[in-house]
Amino acid sequence: MLSSVNNTPVYPISLGGAGLGSCEEKVFFSKPVSDHTAIETVLFALENKINLIDTSPFYGNSEKKIGIALKEYNNRQSIILSTKAGTHPVYGGYSAEKLQRSIDSSLKTLNTDYLDILHIHDPAAKDLDDLLGKGGAMDVLLRMKKEKIILNIGLGVRDHDLHRKFMASGYADVIMPYMDYNLLRTSAEGLLQEALKNDVGVMVGSALCMGLLSGKDPAKCEIVHYDIAKEGILEKATEVYNWCLENSIDILSLNYRFILDNPAINTIVIGAASKDDVAASLKAYKEPIDTIILESFKSKFISQTKLRKQYGKAVTKIQR
Repeated sequence: MLSSVNNTPVYPISLGGAGLGSCEEKVFFSKPVSDHTAIETVLFALENKINLIDTSPFYGNSEKKIGIALKEYNNRQSIILSTKAGTHPVYGGYSAEKLQRSIDSSLKTLNTDYLDILHIHDPAAKDLDDLLGKGGAMDVLLRMKKEKIILNIGLGVRDHDLHRKFMASGYADVIMPYMDYNLLRTSAEGLLQEALKNDVGVMVGSALCMGLLSGKDPAKCEIVHYDIAKEGILEKATEVYNWCLENSIDILSLNYRFILDNPAINTIVIGAASKDDVAASLKAYKEPIDTIILESFKSKFISQTKLRKQYGKAVTKIQR
């Protein structure tokens, strides 16, 4: 379970590296983030109880910036460091050789000799089958785990069936689903219950649905990476936003409370790009939300009837 890694309790809010890695060559969110701002953000997070940092070589120059910050912080053993392999811009792929090269590159860039968590990042179904199959690249990851170069093996992907397959393999220490458990979407509920049953840790990504739950008017959000409109939640995002305004509820606080109330979830990985973003998330996490308010929200927006209509299969699995 991810409640602690190497005897270090995981803080409920973690720092994601996509925003920090935004640079001229690869922009994430809205604009490039300078080395100074990124390093300042990492140090601010670490100084304010956040102890899990998750990144990827896919996220621009995030690993480089985080590596510099960790060297300056000079307390590696107090940090739970997570990165990914499979989508490296140079060593992309899921063969044993590609994963090995990607991990070696990340270790060097992050200024560390071990990773607390290594996520297999965004594989297709065939990629994961090959990796888990006889003679597949999982052998390399298990060897590195035995050598304590990797302490935990995870999977970062949106497809719930791939997470289930990974957990069924018996190799899963942690999973990182994203976009699918928050005030707008609860389709990952069945998956989360399976993770809890199998003692697999859960890191939740993209909890704000690309900014729709950030507290800004959803109609004015610049959505990137995902076509939210096609997924049918833009209208619901507006309804939730207006309901929170009418009830004087901080939507960010409500969202964090809703997510973390699920016993399967260990931490929310926030996509901060500045120390102000981190401060806002920490403030929202600490803001008390009355249980009556939370139940009122669920009754209006996440009733079992609506869940059956929208996510029939997932709800059936929960009920069994």
